[in-house]
Amino acid sequence: MKKLLLFVLLPLLLLIGAGAGAFVAGLIPGFGGQPEPELTAEQKAEMERIANTAPSPAKPSPEGAVFHTLDEFVVNLRSNTGYPVFLLLSLTVELPNEGAVVAVQAQEPRIRDALIVYLSSLTPQQLNGYDGVQNVRNNAWRLLRELVGPDSIVNVQIAKLTVK
Repeated sequence: MKKLLLFVLLPLLLLIGAGAGAFVAGLIPGFGGQPEPELTAEQKAEMERIANTAPSPAKPSPEGAVFHTLDEFVVNLRSNTGYPVFLLLSLTVELPNEGAVVAVQAQEPRIRDALIVYLSSLTPQQLNGYDGVQNVRNNAWRLLRELVGPDSIVNVQIAKLTVK
């Protein structure tokens, strides 16, 4: 009987005690312990900035990803010149699967409207260089995620961007 107590019950009690101690001390993730600390305004702003920044165009596609090209956009840019300045834009949206294509196609009129309103507020100078193109890409990413859903968009690629 002493051997049973020594070799079975004592280690069992020791394990139960260690588990209870870890639970109370918050060492087990998701159980007990202190709640997650509140994020500061700066941390929330940084998280939002990251969420609204499109992934790198060179980021590898996940398995099963599909591409859907939206119809080209021709937008009259804001300009102080006496003649109109046009933007020709073609976007390709990377989606996680074939089912997401249906969601994008269902929202395409809203996507076109939101992108045309955004693009028509730009000037030709704002589209110069890498920063201008990246700004268009990030805003297209943000608008697509808002309209289609954050889990339905993997990436957005600019296939063509011409200012004339």
